[in-house]
Amino acid sequence: MKVNVVCKSLEEVQTQTLVLTVFEDEPENIDKYHTLSDKTKNKLKKLVESKEISGKYKEFTILHVDDAPYQRILVMGLGKKKDVTLERIRSIVSISARNVRRIHLNDMAIAEGFEDLGLDKIETASAIVEGVILGLYRFKKYVTTHKADDKAIKNLTIVVPDEASKELIEKGTQRGIVLSEATNFVRDLVNEPANIMTPTAFANEAEKVAKECGLKIKIIDKEEMKELGMNTILAVNSGSFEPPKVVVLEYNGGGENGKTLGLVGKGVTFDSGGLSLKPADAMFRMHSDMAGAAAVLGAIQAIAKQKLPINVVGVMGLTENLVDAHSYKVGDIIKTMEGKTVEILNTDAEGRLVLADCLTYIRRYKKIDYLVDLATLTGAIIIALGVFASGMMTNNQELADLVKEAGEVSGERVWQLPLYEDYKSQIKSDVADLENSGGRPAGSITAAIFLKEFVGDVPWVHLDIAGTATMDESIMNYAKNPFLPKEGATGVGTRMMYHLAEILINKKLV
Repeated sequence: MKVNVVCKSLEEVQTQTLVLTVFEDEPENIDKYHTLSDKTKNKLKKLVESKEISGKYKEFTILHVDDAPYQRILVMGLGKKKDVTLERIRSIVSISARNVRRIHLNDMAIAEGFEDLGLDKIETASAIVEGVILGLYRFKKYVTTHKADDKAIKNLTIVVPDEASKELIEKGTQRGIVLSEATNFVRDLVNEPANIMTPTAFANEAEKVAKECGLKIKIIDKEEMKELGMNTILAVNSGSFEPPKVVVLEYNGGGENGKTLGLVGKGVTFDSGGLSLKPADAMFRMHSDMAGAAAVLGAIQAIAKQKLPINVVGVMGLTENLVDAHSYKVGDIIKTMEGKTVEILNTDAEGRLVLADCLTYIRRYKKIDYLVDLATLTGAIIIALGVFASGMMTNNQELADLVKEAGEVSGERVWQLPLYEDYKSQIKSDVADLENSGGRPAGSITAAIFLKEFVGDVPWVHLDIAGTATMDESIMNYAKNPFLPKEGATGVGTRMMYHLAEILINKKLV
């Protein structure tokens, strides 16, 4: 999609559909679009007076015109002025784009009418572009009747009120394109079926990103894992024909003396539960159990493309968790790369085993100052938080606050859960150092308590994205977040980690 920023009269904008926005508490303020023709303004005022246009959030009205270079005006309600956020702008623009696509048009323009909201112009422009690109995403790769250009919006024009705004808006649109494309790249990875997106295939995608962005990459294979003592990843992989991989990706934008953000992602490309076999209905979408690793890859891609002055290391642990005569078993005791031993109580609690060795690796072999892991780790987090927030746990409140701030910018909310020492008793084993399952009570917390054993003193945040990584239309999250897809992967964490990097830079913490 081509994005243009122009400073001109609305009556000079060449487009198929012009999008205008109004506030619920100021619907009469349609006059702010003073470069519209008098005829068009009078039509809009009459619709406001008749209450057909009220400005309520997500309300839309289509007006056909015949005295302008465009055929239609789409009026979108923003709700009350005090309630307008970047999240709301993303949503409104997404609804606009979907309406344009619905009527088989491929060109739209939006009048940037947010200048009096006190929002950062770069952030606002980025949100506009994100709303369009993310909102129009569909995974149709394997639908043979689908045409790639069918109902695609090819041109987006953002009309700014003055030349002073144009440079900032252009900068924001560029960032919005990079973030949206990275997020949709992650969505594609996660939506790929497990017979396509194997650990090897994912590693190949990481190599492409490394080559495109000039990144340093190391792929640890099965033999090297044995040499390193990465026994927990190997145990999870033991029932699979597909070999495991650990991808280590490095971006050095902060220089030799700059601080480093470490990102670790769980990449289980299919999770059957192992010998602790999942019920049939619980295996649906288990190809998406690598969403954490995908988010790490997408975030580093976006950070590199934007050339942010920060160092980032990403470690992605990739394997399948399947059933075979060689599968690891309940009751097995496995020695981790850290040296601690783990008694296996449940082979379906495999994600924390994959992460344990990855967290040890990044801490042992890379100098990192901040550490965040992302994982579709527990079903318990869905029971606790549903699909509207990811679970966050930490050993460092300052870093947790920054992650939360990043999530507020990206529209990916997090909710913090405690890591009280008392919970550790649930994963204490009589025959080993740890158990890999603390049972049903506080399942998400005990999983994080397990991971905490492998992060040392590094400031660390764990994000459990099991509820937010994929979408199910029946849950109606789609109605809440129109820029998310109806079904499948959301790309959660990609933009959040990008914004975390920006926040660390802006606060001079790197």
